[in-house]
Amino acid sequence: MPVIVVYGIPAEATQKELEKFCDSLIAKCVSIPELKLKKNMVSCFFPADRMKKGLGEEIIIFVEGLFKDKKRTDEVRRCLATQLVNVTRIHFHDALAECFVKPYDPKLGFASSE
Repeated sequence: MPVIVVYGIPAEATQKELEKFCDSLIAKCVSIPELKLKKNMVSCFFPADRMKKGLGEEIIIFVEGLFKDKKRTDEVRRCLATQLVNVTRIHFHDALAECFVKPYDPKLGFASSE
């Protein structure tokens, strides 16, 4: 299921702020009916950025592993990207935010321990 990966988070962001941001991102995914997602189906990660310069100025979001489905049209993916950018701007007002939604066909290789 989808994985949200966010780069460029300001170094001074607290654990509490990251948790709220993560919850907001996941809630936005769940709120789009065509995605047919539940909270426990979406993961969110904030990999450590090795270069501190520019953190918080530009935040880039990737949505990986969003399985292809006939209801997950280009329009729905654009809506998701826009909504995640909007959520990011609420939490990090001054940052340029961009989101890339990458659909995935599970026939290309997928396994789960669940």
